[in-house]
Amino acid sequence: MFLTFLGTGSAIPSERVQSGLLVEDSESGDETEPIVLDCGVGVMHNLNRCARVDDVGDFLLTHAHLDHVNDLPAVVKADWLLGRESVRVHGPPGTDDTVGGLMDAYGYLKEKTTVEVEEFEPGDSFEVAGRKIDTFPTEHSVPSTAYRVDDSFVYSGDTEPVPELAEFADGCDVLVHECSFPDGMNMSNHTHPSELAEVVEDCSVNRVYLTHLYPQTRGKEEEMAETVAESFDGTVTVADDMMTVEIDDG
Repeated sequence: MFLTFLGTGSAIPSERVQSGLLVEDSESGDETEPIVLDCGVGVMHNLNRCARVDDVGDFLLTHAHLDHVNDLPAVVKADWLLGRESVRVHGPPGTDDTVGGLMDAYGYLKEKTTVEVEEFEPGDSFEVAGRKIDTFPTEHSVPSTAYRVDDSFVYSGDTEPVPELAEFADGCDVLVHECSFPDGMNMSNHTHPSELAEVVEDCSVNRVYLTHLYPQTRGKEEEMAETVAESFDGTVTVADDMMTVEIDDG
């Protein structure tokens, strides 16, 4: 399995685009249909750099904030122009209202294509595009969820530090976790490096990738990774846009 970081940034503009992850079975994406987790601004164009936009039929949202959903209408329009008749969006409570509102703003698209929204309760498990998906409730300002995909990797989405997330990720090869701000910044609803270090201390994954980086982290990335690594036996890497990593199947 290959994971490409389509966007590793946040709601404040920087050299990083907003949140998005591409999951595919090979670098060319020519086996199982790929899926995308989160779809913030810039994700569609980065997706187009490594796969056809209309090859993706399923989008999984961690939560309904703009920097995780804003490119969905653009994807829907591109899909229609490329001949795809529908996409499916999966997410926690609130997803239906958010996606419905986005589509209401572009009413003509509702006549051209179909957007199917499937909400779940965080903690549910289901299958998407032939992949086993487990979910876990996280702590953010709106209902939010972490995803475990094929027992291979976990994506935290936006969250305060949640110790139980370590158990949720146990046995996976990779944990992709937000690390929005450096230590010393008093920000709620997100995770700082020293807090993430406590989460991963007893987590049996091989690699941790830091994502959802605000501009305030610029120049402090290496220090942040070192802080997390002090409590973790595996490798800690700050993710960059368009970075592709191979993940061992669970």
